[in-house]
Amino acid sequence: METGVHIVGLVVPDLLDSHYTEVAKAVARVLRPEGYMVLLANSEGEAEAERQALDLLLACPQVEGLILASAQAAPELGVFQRLERRGLRYVLIDRRLPGLEAPFVGADDVEIGAAATEHLASRGCRHIAHIQGPENSSGLGRLEGYRAMLAQRGLRSAPGYVTAGGSDDAAGYHAMRGLLRVNPRLDGVVCFNDAVAVGAVKAILEAGLDVPLDIEVIGAGNLHYSDILRVPLSTVDLNSRLVGEQAAELLLKRLQSSEPLSPEQVVIPFELIPRESSRPVCV
Repeated sequence: METGVHIVGLVVPDLLDSHYTEVAKAVARVLRPEGYMVLLANSEGEAEAERQALDLLLACPQVEGLILASAQAAPELGVFQRLERRGLRYVLIDRRLPGLEAPFVGADDVEIGAAATEHLASRGCRHIAHIQGPENSSGLGRLEGYRAMLAQRGLRSAPGYVTAGGSDDAAGYHAMRGLLRVNPRLDGVVCFNDAVAVGAVKAILEAGLDVPLDIEVIGAGNLHYSDILRVPLSTVDLNSRLVGEQAAELLLKRLQSSEPLSPEQVVIPFELIPRESSRPVCV
């Protein structure tokens, strides 16, 4: 490879989320031997902060590629047109942008929502709520999977069983308190991610209820601390390392090609990991 500085930008919504820490480490492991440095930016899940990060990357001539977990609910086509004009190759991870034909690496969020809901239903839960994530493809996909699985199992999602919870523990805590006011008979909660689930567990315990004897909880992401919590958390492992590796490999393929490539879609397998926050089926 020719000498000089070669940079790939990586823009993620939350550096405190160990999923994105693992993604970043995997991206760097793949790209560093190929002569690329990774420049990391944290959007804090805000579209405006993401736009600012992209503006800075576009202004840097050494930046040749981009991996993006977008905070946008819908694509700002002007931004992506600027990427195309600049010749900046990019790959989306985790969050699809509706209407934008772009290379993508990530899990199937509809299947994640369905699998998490099925996990609780298979353990006897009949009043299962959902703390929804952001209004992006991940949050909406997991909500769709939750609703589809309830219908498949012949269970009802009563009014108020779905509540907005954002993506952090504080949001999960407040959302769970609201759910307990709606229906104290809840026996299961599917949370958008592990951070939300941690907040939900805190609210349940503060209400004098037990996890999992009164309410079972499942998250997604398999955060590093999920197995050492006061109540170890059932979760969906998103295979973070593989997301980063595949995104980096896909971007390299595009960087090294002299011809335009079709927007490849790479679906990453996930794994449901049961822990103490969802008890086993009684026999």
